[in-house]
Amino acid sequence: MQNQQKKKKAKQPLIYKPYLKGNWHDGAAARRGVGLMLYYLLFGFLFVVAGSALNFGGTAVRVTMNILMILVCAAILYMNAAKLGESEVAFAEIALARQNAGKTIDKKDRERCFHPLKGVFIALIAAIPLLLLAVPHALTSVKRVYSLQLLPNWVSGYASQSEISVPLSYYQQQTSITALDILHMIVRILIFPFVNIATTDNADALLFVDRLSPLLVLCPLLGYPLGYLTGPRARAMVHGDISTSNSRHQRRKLKAQKRRQARQPKKNELV
Repeated sequence: MQNQQKKKKAKQPLIYKPYLKGNWHDGAAARRGVGLMLYYLLFGFLFVVAGSALNFGGTAVRVTMNILMILVCAAILYMNAAKLGESEVAFAEIALARQNAGKTIDKKDRERCFHPLKGVFIALIAAIPLLLLAVPHALTSVKRVYSLQLLPNWVSGYASQSEISVPLSYYQQQTSITALDILHMIVRILIFPFVNIATTDNADALLFVDRLSPLLVLCPLLGYPLGYLTGPRARAMVHGDISTSNSRHQRRKLKAQKRRQARQPKKNELV
């Protein structure tokens, strides 16, 4: 049964219909690009929550799990863009039918129609604020060396003895958090899977990740233009499903008609 279902799905026809091509850039697309940043807030939260859980096991396991996390984020954007692409192709088909009927198409309606490069434009709009964070992070990152830990509480009892308190005075120095520190923290969260792959113990690898952060932060975003491009094919599958359903309905109708015709002579003989 499963093999038969797979064969039926493989034979599913793809019916492409003409559609009105829209603009590759417009105000609505730009707003969608800004809205993609909400997904990165979700990704950042996901990285923080799952980050410690993914930093385990050997190198192969750790690398695999963190790459899967990045792919999951890219898949979320892929599916979101695929849904948008399919709906805009459907709207573009209706717009073309209206235009062929002699009706005027509003500028907003034309802009809403599908364009292959619109997914790229939306992704680029979303990439601008990410790059504004990642580029300064990459340029100002330095190799992170060992930092002193907090002294145990029992040391405070010897604070009055100069031969002990003076050598340990360096531990008492207070360092304030700067805007640059906050920037580094935000970007590190956005590329946390790559930080886990490099590990915080490997200063050289971590610096390399920081230097590549403008590229690494865009990895999940690559799924968006790829998903948007599937719009025409997804719409063709819908038309194929409709055509298959109509064909099945017609076959069933013909079979029912033949059965009725086959019964009629028997009824006439009985009469």
